[in-house]
Amino acid sequence: MAGESELRTVTVDDERLPLATLAIELITHSIGDVQPVEDLLTEIEERRHNMPSGGNYHMLAMVDESNHPVAAAAGVYLQGVNAGFITYLAVRQDQRGRELGRTLRTDLVNAMRAEARERTGSDLDWVVGEVRRESPWLRTLVSVGEAIPFDMPYFHPWQSRRTEGKYVLYREPVADTRPELPPDEVARLLYNIYRRAYRIRFPLQSDTFGYMLKKLEGRASVGVHPDFVTIDGADPDAGPES
Repeated sequence: MAGESELRTVTVDDERLPLATLAIELITHSIGDVQPVEDLLTEIEERRHNMPSGGNYHMLAMVDESNHPVAAAAGVYLQGVNAGFITYLAVRQDQRGRELGRTLRTDLVNAMRAEARERTGSDLDWVVGEVRRESPWLRTLVSVGEAIPFDMPYFHPWQSRRTEGKYVLYREPVADTRPELPPDEVARLLYNIYRRAYRIRFPLQSDTFGYMLKKLEGRASVGVHPDFVTIDGADPDAGPES
């Protein structure tokens, strides 16, 4: 087992190198329900050629002395809504419980905040992510007032309506601390997630995307999900889901 002092965080910025494949394999093995490997490698390639569309793709890995990843994290800066969207966070099974995921996630958020400042001259409005509804990590963030689970059903692009309630979309306010958002802003966020982060060409043709938009119709605002309103006493040492 690698000692903590031997680990370092690196940017995965060349899809041709073994580290890119190893980091993606770690994500795929840990999470399973991910984008095709070819898509993730293409994201890295486009970043290498300085050809991003609507914000950069970021992948980081925590590696040992042999340059093998023990943790990996990925996310996209959604320039259209000035938000950082965390797509994946994975820690190798034998390295869990050491808060490596928490550290790597912080590094990923800082990278997206730096991009926001470079492109807009200001900080991110939010950090956004999706986790399983029962995630203890999300409940910890909610209990200390650091996260707002959206009061709406959420599906990532490969889910069907039968999986309603499995995942929750949340935001961590950074520069924008409003407790509620207008539904049109939430709709634009969903569109950016589907179109930019997940490379769905025509989100409006998706059944689940249309269903989410339907649930926003007629609403004055979108605040915290009612299932999370009274949460308290969560484990402060809980880590993000991997």
